[in-house]
Amino acid sequence: MRGTLALLCAVTTALVLTPAPALAHDTLLSSTPEDQQALPSAPDEVRLTFSGPPMDVATAVLILDSAAEPVTTTEPLVDGHEVSVELPSDLADGGYAVRWRVVSSDGHPISGALTFQVGEGGPPPPDLEAAPPDESDDGGAVAGPSTTLAPPREAVLALVGALIGVLLYAAALRLRRPRSQHTPTEQEVR
Repeated sequence: MRGTLALLCAVTTALVLTPAPALAHDTLLSSTPEDQQALPSAPDEVRLTFSGPPMDVATAVLILDSAAEPVTTTEPLVDGHEVSVELPSDLADGGYAVRWRVVSSDGHPISGALTFQVGEGGPPPPDLEAAPPDESDDGGAVAGPSTTLAPPREAVLALVGALIGVLLYAAALRLRRPRSQHTPTEQEVR
């Protein structure tokens, strides 16, 4: 029984000292064009590069012109760590906002926004602090940053600690239980 208790203590120590898995979601590493970049001419596409490969589910990239009107683009293409949309060839000079949403490789949605300017002068990009347009049925618009309800590491450790405490208590009770009294048989008495 002492071997079982020692094994239980070793497992408890290993669980407590093992680092918790990372709960971080993928992040946007870079974009083409870059955030707040001024370009002499219109780009052919908008390309977003993430730290992990986003899932090809509910991906949305919405380009807004300076009047906050959507610009017609191709459907978002997910290729490895990148998401891209092609822009129309007749993109006018002015400011543009890019609102994006992807499902992170850990299954949680992440979103963000950036701006860029095409040509000299022209109207500025739309305000990113303003509320985004309503979401359409095809997921064309992108909501603000998402929040997740992943349990904090402390809560998981407290639950594991409580479970281990109950197991240790049960083991201690078992060790303290007196062994059954042996009643001598008639042959042993003689």
